Amino acid sequence: MKKFLLIVLFICFTAAYLSAKVVNPADTSKQYSIKLANTDLKNGTVKFLLRGGIVSTYVKGQEIFEKKYSIAYRDFGCVMPANISIEDYNKVVASFMDKKYGKGWRKDVRRDVQGIGSDG
Repeated sequence: MKKFLLIVLFICFTAAYLSAKVVNPADTSKQYSIKLANTDLKNGTVKFLLRGGIVSTYVKGQEIFEKKYSIAYRDFGCVMPANISIEDYNKVVASFMDKKYGKGWRKDVRRDVQGIGSDG
């Protein structure tokens, strides 16, 4: 009986191992970031994510852009969450902004916003 149980367990583990999919962390962060951006847009918390340095960067006049377009800049500084792709998140937000405001906002946005393309 013990031998039979060991054989069954071995077959189950082998089948599970062979059917497991390899998950690429970059793919999961992309999917998570797109989902997070859409959730934030749905909740009315529109923002562009920024990768900064040791100290967050302020660009003179950014508050004018934020007020005009009802959007915020969120600077992570030098500590980025591992599960977020700034580029993929910002692409979703940029698409939303294009639909809502046309492409005119692109000339006013901070130049260090990654993932929005060079349509400005």
